[in-house]
Amino acid sequence: MELVFVAVGPDGQRREWALQDREYQVGRADGQQRENWLAIEGDPHLSRQHFSIRPQAGGLKVWRSPGARNPLFCGGQEREAFEISPGQLFNTGKTQFGLRTQQPAGEATLFGLSKEKARLRRLEDCFAAVTQVLERLRSDPSGTAPWLPAFSVIQSLLPSVESLIFVEVQGGNQRILDRQSFSQATLDVPDELLQLALERNSTVTRLNTPSLEPGGGTISAVVHWVVVAPIRGLESSAYALAALGSDYLDQEALEEVAAIIDVVADLVGHHLIVQQAAEYSNLLGVFGHHVGTLFKTSGALKLWADPQQAPEVRHALNNLLPIWGVSQAISLHKKQGEHDSQALPADWILPTCTGTPQASLESLVSYVYNSSAEPPFLPWSLDGVPVAERPLQSLPPLNDNPMVFDKTLALTIGLIEMLNNLRKYPLARGAGREDRRELSQLEPHERTVQIVCGADPQQAWVQIEQPLVTTGQGQIPQSRSLERIRALESRLLRGLVETGEASLIGTTSQQHIVRVSQRWTYYWGRLS
Repeated sequence: MELVFVAVGPDGQRREWALQDREYQVGRADGQQRENWLAIEGDPHLSRQHFSIRPQAGGLKVWRSPGARNPLFCGGQEREAFEISPGQLFNTGKTQFGLRTQQPAGEATLFGLSKEKARLRRLEDCFAAVTQVLERLRSDPSGTAPWLPAFSVIQSLLPSVESLIFVEVQGGNQRILDRQSFSQATLDVPDELLQLALERNSTVTRLNTPSLEPGGGTISAVVHWVVVAPIRGLESSAYALAALGSDYLDQEALEEVAAIIDVVADLVGHHLIVQQAAEYSNLLGVFGHHVGTLFKTSGALKLWADPQQAPEVRHALNNLLPIWGVSQAISLHKKQGEHDSQALPADWILPTCTGTPQASLESLVSYVYNSSAEPPFLPWSLDGVPVAERPLQSLPPLNDNPMVFDKTLALTIGLIEMLNNLRKYPLARGAGREDRRELSQLEPHERTVQIVCGADPQQAWVQIEQPLVTTGQGQIPQSRSLERIRALESRLLRGLVETGEASLIGTTSQQHIVRVSQRWTYYWGRLS
């Protein structure tokens, strides 16, 4: 089995090396050529000799060089040495590294950073895919084939798609649940590509050797391509969404197509899991109901409460009683969830609702803050109270309840991006690691992120004030993702929401660190 070492740089550029059974040095390119040295372009946060690798037992051993300026991160933890298997990733500097097995020419796995870059290049189409698929799924919430609405959205966004296939995989068997073809050609998903996607749990692509075909009086290279996105359900169930077509694509353009297919597959998978969970809870509820009836009508509760009963009888009843209790708890939770999912969207849509939009915004802030077991590096204060001390007041808008998810996603995407950036900034690697050290030198009161939520008859808003490390020229760093989101808010949401610019509001005890303010606003008065 031949192993391939993969590096995806901060600019999204991907490089690969087929490995031999020897030790390699990995580090920043400096224009020199050395034996068994893998040079990484475009990342100044790597040292010239940053870490070493060596294939062993079907995997890769990795260890940091003594003089490396930045640490290695694997599985979210800083590590000096570790081993990875094909499909696993690690980071250092601003570059992501991974390992895969050799694959046919033109075949690629959509790794994390390359996926993010491809999504950014086609962000508007990815955003449209999210809103359109969710809208069509919710228009028929009882639909048993959620991939069919996805088919129509993919075809409208990607006209070069010639065939869409949804496959169920059970063990080694594959069953095509649906197929739609938009050309005369009959195309099939290669079995090995389907298995590769499921094994790596990542979207994979294949770009076949181009064939020369006449086009417009010239000779053009037409390539046939396939994208397979895996979908995991409950109870080890597995599916895949495959798109096949032909066009004048290169590998980068195919990555952008794959990014859209990947987004749609995520949404279909989310819907399938919710459907399966509902079916399981209904079955458990029915079973629990019958167990409860049995307890009540047969005198089992009386037997269970009798301390003189034989141990064998009490043992059998002890095994049944929790099932009844769990089913009753699920039933109550489900009823409460249905009530909340109907009430919460009204808080976002109607300014005259009985609930308060401010409470929903506060819950969203608290939800993002508590989205990981590790608190953010910068402490948050919500309306003057530490967020860690504020319990959730209502169902979080991005809870895994599909009736809530789609109602708030389009309205909150800019706010979620701001809060997530705030939560993960600064990252504990690369330039973020240096920022973290500098921010730690501030006085405790200067490090606090102050968040204020408010609402009036025309609008609701979230105001965020935070310390920020300026650029080398003393400017406020710009978020490219927020710049794209502002354009989408104006174009697709017609100004209903607005993610504001970061503005300077003050200085700190450190000359190169300032306090900035940014505001997210939802305008009631612009509802159509």
